[in-house]
Amino acid sequence: MLKSLLLAASIAAPAVAAPTGASPPGGAIDPELSPPVLVEAGGKPIDTEVGHAAPFVGDFDGDNTPDLLVGQFGGGALWVFKNEGTAREFKLAAGRKYKDGAETGVVPAG
Repeated sequence: MLKSLLLAASIAAPAVAAPTGASPPGGAIDPELSPPVLVEAGGKPIDTEVGHAAPFVGDFDGDNTPDLLVGQFGGGALWVFKNEGTAREFKLAAGRKYKDGAETGVVPAG
């Protein structure tokens, strides 16, 4: 069952950390919610293995372009989607699980 990730709230949120003048996928940052936008990575809709997702945009690899981190509710797995495009025109690579040593890095819940 495909649980495609719609990032309307995170894309429109004014707290999104992006370089000056940059816009996240879907358009300009606006304090009002924008219509939902289907976000793709590696040419496919972003999907989590279990449950809901918690997206966050930030520069995780130090290349001055915003990337996407998605926290997965089920099991707390973290998925990293590197931006292979620019700050203005996102092109997200297929997601990879964040690794902590040899294990999958997770966010503890409870």
